[in-house]
Amino acid sequence: MPLGGYGVAFMVALLIGSASVGSTGLVAETRVAPGQHDAAVARTVGGMISYTRWPVERAVLNICVSGATAYAGGLGRIDDLIGRHVEARRLPPGNPAQNCDVLYLGTMGTADRQRVMRSIRDRPVLSIAEADPDCRGGTIFCLQVMPDRIGFRLSIDAVSRSAVRIDPRVLRIALPEGGAG
Repeated sequence: MPLGGYGVAFMVALLIGSASVGSTGLVAETRVAPGQHDAAVARTVGGMISYTRWPVERAVLNICVSGATAYAGGLGRIDDLIGRHVEARRLPPGNPAQNCDVLYLGTMGTADRQRVMRSIRDRPVLSIAEADPDCRGGTIFCLQVMPDRIGFRLSIDAVSRSAVRIDPRVLRIALPEGGAG
């Protein structure tokens, strides 16, 4: 499966950053200029999408955003980054994620989070959490947004239970905790 130019750029950007294995999976990060977090999140999500394969590819990729988000502003404009048409829409917190290929979760109550996550169980949906630093909410990717860098955790458990496939090259982005030493 060839990676688009953006997928390679995503991998290189993450290799420049640091990465480690955490208790919930893999962690990778890269530097962000002040005021560029929305764009960096969009690039990171675009990279996640480029490493994801759905059982049936769709002409339009539907991104559903649920909960209070701080960095989701650029998600509807990532078409050029990933080379696919994308439509982003908001879901009220806790509502089922119907017709979603990507679910981007912001901050919401535990019951709402559990309800929306149950709605994608056994369905081919790439799940990304903006506000789950420990990556324990069941999503595949968890963003780690800091003042000077952005990173993500990859939950290997969530990947193994998912109906989407994450390219194994994402696993190579991360290094063992403490570096390659």
